[in-house]
Amino acid sequence: MGNQLYAAVRVFLVLAVLALCAASAWADGGRAGSGGRGAKALGFQSVQKLLDLSGLAWMGGNTFLAVHDAKVDGEAGRIRVSLLRLPTSLAGLQWKPLRPHFPGGLSNDLESASRVPGTRKVLLVESGDDGSGFDRIYLARASRRHVRILDVIEWSSFTQVDNVEGTAVARIEDGYLFIWGEREDGSDTTLLRWTDLRLAPFAIGASGIAGSASFSLPEHLAEFYNRPLVGIDVDKSGQIFIVTAYDPGSDGGPYRSAVLAIGNVVNGDVVLDAEPTVVGILDGFKVEGVALRTRRETRELFVGSDDENYGGTLRPLFLGPRDD
Repeated sequence: MGNQLYAAVRVFLVLAVLALCAASAWADGGRAGSGGRGAKALGFQSVQKLLDLSGLAWMGGNTFLAVHDAKVDGEAGRIRVSLLRLPTSLAGLQWKPLRPHFPGGLSNDLESASRVPGTRKVLLVESGDDGSGFDRIYLARASRRHVRILDVIEWSSFTQVDNVEGTAVARIEDGYLFIWGEREDGSDTTLLRWTDLRLAPFAIGASGIAGSASFSLPEHLAEFYNRPLVGIDVDKSGQIFIVTAYDPGSDGGPYRSAVLAIGNVVNGDVVLDAEPTVVGILDGFKVEGVALRTRRETRELFVGSDDENYGGTLRPLFLGPRDD
């Protein structure tokens, strides 16, 4: 009798478990649109997506360095720096996530990456995160497989910033020029600023010489964009390219971006054009990185997007010859 009772209990437990599993599967199926287990039960799979690209720098050949705007609060495990290689087949982009050692703790809100021309060194730059106190600029060296942090300074050692999303480094006669701009959310105007950069020892603004110029979107663009500057790069001839973007404040978009040529580095100074030239319009994408690739006499322009819930992407844009 005892064995029969034991067997009956076992059968009851098995049936109960099966009933619970069936109920759970039915409930998940009812939430299939949420992308949970029910979606998988219906044959859906998560699409592998590239992390948001908040900053971009060409490192030579087919390789680009990207930064990702992970925060310290709640995002300690997220990748902050990676290497990308352009596709050569339908297999698509190649991505190598990296975990360099950041002195003093993890980076917070890296929003731009700027290669030092003629070197393998690159600046990985925190935005300032709306005055959060995280305002570091890391000097790093990038190899084909790794990135190593060499030194770090703070924005506050030479200026005050709130939310810088665009930086670039240009070669000038006696060294390098560091250029940056705030994104100025909700405005059509921002201040473009620049000063000297030294590598040994690493210093920015050490000479005390600095310049600035107000950049405003022309009226026919201002109504479409609410972040006048979210990315910068300078080609080897000194021409300056920026990205402007529209962000509705929603991680689902929709977004819009434009790449503009706005001026030139001339004799160690920045000279803005009377009117920016529209290089490209990207409807549906929030571009935050722009990088010029120069091979022989050919210039190629690449953009990286930070499309929040939709991930990021890297794409080339058509770039015609300079008028001059």
